[in-house]
Amino acid sequence: MPVEQSWLDAYTLWCQHPSRPYTGTLDNCISTTMAGRGPIIGWIDRNAQYQEIFSPRIGYPLLSIPLMALFGDREGLWIVSVAATAIGGLIMARIARLVGLGLFSATAVQVAFYVLPVSLPHGVALLAEAATLTSALVMALGLVHVFKGSTIRGTILVGAGLALVFFFKYSSTLLLSVSFLAVCLGLVLVKSYRQRRQVRLAVFVTAACAVVSLGVNRLFGFPGLSHSLQDTFTDHFRLPPVDDPYLRLLMLEGDFLWKFTLALPANAFYVLLFAAAVTGYVLALRSKLIGPEAWVVTGLSLYGVLSVVAHPVYSQAERLGSSLWVGASLGLGLLLAEVRSRRKARQAASVDVPATDSL
Repeated sequence: MPVEQSWLDAYTLWCQHPSRPYTGTLDNCISTTMAGRGPIIGWIDRNAQYQEIFSPRIGYPLLSIPLMALFGDREGLWIVSVAATAIGGLIMARIARLVGLGLFSATAVQVAFYVLPVSLPHGVALLAEAATLTSALVMALGLVHVFKGSTIRGTILVGAGLALVFFFKYSSTLLLSVSFLAVCLGLVLVKSYRQRRQVRLAVFVTAACAVVSLGVNRLFGFPGLSHSLQDTFTDHFRLPPVDDPYLRLLMLEGDFLWKFTLALPANAFYVLLFAAAVTGYVLALRSKLIGPEAWVVTGLSLYGVLSVVAHPVYSQAERLGSSLWVGASLGLGLLLAEVRSRRKARQAASVDVPATDSL
């Protein structure tokens, strides 16, 4: 298809199914967008510097194109996202079982993964988030196997997951690798974990992923943080480059933190859910219910936080930070397992207490 025709088709599709309210006619929407005055960012997408950020992200469109041809454009994109999210939930359930949770608690982890913001609405959106997250979960599953002693299987899964992340969203590879590495280094600081050979091996594996990510990005010349910051501060390269992107980033962090703090009361339910998840980790740690492998998925939560730190635009924070809820879903499962374990212990204790004779 000629390039101009492909842009026209894309604008037409959006104008037929706008993702935000638009009151004009279909023809007006298409014509004004093609002229660069439309209600969407599509015209700016044609900026070469802006396209550099997204052109290497080939995985989602490549998987979607056959399905789009069969079922329609929106449906084809949607099937890939939903399928990836469904697979991600299955991987979460498997990780929960490997961590040591029973079937009931592991199923609760899977359900939490599906209903928390990591999946709804972001996992089923027509974006590459779901496929990227599922690829990252393959990395997490591999690390869990490394911690459990299955070194070869685990390393293969970590490598396969990293390759898939490159396939779907190359810009996430380094940040993901650094997040997993930070978690493993944190475990090394714990005396009881430091003595385990598999923990030290996990540090080596995640460090290797970081080196590979950095090397591949450099080798292919993929845009990095500086390019992304210029995109943010030049309105998608429509304005001249700024001389102080990192200073502006620090200022933007403060602005974001202020808005985030003000919004906490309105999001009290999610704050309580997150607090419950943290409680689950704390109780499981105190009762020695979990080993070091349980902390692997917190690397994905850290990745969510770092993604927002690297791009603290409040309107995009919920989507960029959605992987925060991966660790939270396991934490909720741990809390449920702990509550069930304590209840069973109390019931067993009440049965064992001998009845006293009444006078």
